Amino acid sequence: MDSKEGNTMEQKKSKVTITDVANACGLSIKTVSRVINNSENVSVRTRNIVNQAIQDLGYKTNILARGLRGNKTNVIMIMTDRHEEEHLSSWHTLMLKYLFSYARKRHLKVIMAPSSATNFISDETDGYYMLDNGLVDGVIFLEHVPNDPRCEFLKENGIPFVLFGETEDDTVWSVSLDNYQVGFKGGRYLTGRGYRDIVFLLGDPKFNSNGERARGFLDAANETKGNYRVRYGISTVDLAYRTAKDILENESVDAFFVSGDERAIGVYRAIQEAGYQIPKDIAVLGIDNIPIGNYLHPRISTVDQDFDVMARECVSLLAKQINGEDIGMKRKVTYMSSVVEREST
Repeated sequence: MDSKEGNTMEQKKSKVTITDVANACGLSIKTVSRVINNSENVSVRTRNIVNQAIQDLGYKTNILARGLRGNKTNVIMIMTDRHEEEHLSSWHTLMLKYLFSYARKRHLKVIMAPSSATNFISDETDGYYMLDNGLVDGVIFLEHVPNDPRCEFLKENGIPFVLFGETEDDTVWSVSLDNYQVGFKGGRYLTGRGYRDIVFLLGDPKFNSNGERARGFLDAANETKGNYRVRYGISTVDLAYRTAKDILENESVDAFFVSGDERAIGVYRAIQEAGYQIPKDIAVLGIDNIPIGNYLHPRISTVDQDFDVMARECVSLLAKQINGEDIGMKRKVTYMSSVVEREST
């Protein structure tokens, strides 16, 4: 094939319309449209025929144009906090893995975007700009803050969304661990094991989950006499390492409770550099039960959470809102956690 012939074929492909696809399949334009828009009211056989024709003809859907026309794009956005441009943690990676999987099963395309509740309107790199231009059908917030102005924007503009995490707003859909119970169960477990000098390392206090975990921990720990304290702002492995190192040099401690198994890696290093052994001298309890915890030495005890179930619920609630399905009256879906005991305690 010479270059002239190849160019002609490419030009023809770029002009392929939905009518061409329908004619090639011997189907109606409406049926082809249902396949393109991932409607569930299409047989597998028909879907395969249409998709094969789309591939053979080189038909391209224009997601941008569909969004601007006000039709569904079958695109959802997952928003994460910027975390001052720090990398996403293992918790984020694991949660995203399951969210991507369940979105795919619902025939939804996914965009992930960083966002900030404080300057989302002025920052053109914020995912908010795609929402404002009708390019996505709905949003899953992996992190949000109390009285989040982004939620108000979504409500005012009728854009479906689901919050991952606890919220005071009873008018929005949310999926969350019972974070008070996460802290309470961890605190009660450690005091039940005889630890009385415990430091709980938590992330940014602006997130509701951290405040609830702290409250639960202190309520449980204070049932017994001891020295129990909370340190906020421990958002990375390095900060966990430096904070634990400082505590070991200046304070007494017999157990660390760490919000995030990944951050506990920094605590492990600080303990070992100080010449202590886990758990003989100092115990460590994490949160999340991420797979890497099984490869720490000793293996880390942790407060579990079911990423699979929670991700499935987030995607299901969002998809039902987008499709106008009946979801029922219950807007807050809360899951309980449990302590997984291993060698670190």
